[in-house]
Amino acid sequence: MKKINFLALSIVFTGLITLSSCSKEKKIEKNLWKKGGEWNIESFNVKQTSTYASDNFEESYANVGTYTFNENGTGTVKLIIDEFIETSSFTYTNTENQLMITIDNETQYYNLIEWEKDNMKIVYAENFYEGVDGNLGSGVYKETITLKKK
Repeated sequence: MKKINFLALSIVFTGLITLSSCSKEKKIEKNLWKKGGEWNIESFNVKQTSTYASDNFEESYANVGTYTFNENGTGTVKLIIDEFIETSSFTYTNTENQLMITIDNETQYYNLIEWEKDNMKIVYAENFYEGVDGNLGSGVYKETITLKKK
């Protein structure tokens, strides 16, 4: 009898964990497009660290545009940095830990570092290899974006 109760509790517990993770994923998905789906880019930080010091840089910007997410999995991003303006259409999907954005058939996987109803922080990181004067080096390119729902 105790084995049956333990087994039943284990199944219920596993089911609750599965439902709660799906639930978080669905909450994030719905929150992206709810209330117009427009998110202000509060901060945009780009950092590159390379084997070659001359290739290292870090830049930070505040209030530089918007992401707009639509219920059908599409959206637009508008970046305004100084006199540079770029608008791109994208498709997106999400899990409870990642936001995948595809622009021009290239998908970037952003880790959801922080997520609340009206705020989120996403991070994209990419390792790269480069050659300078016949020498092979490596580095990391990283974007950290803080978004606030409008």
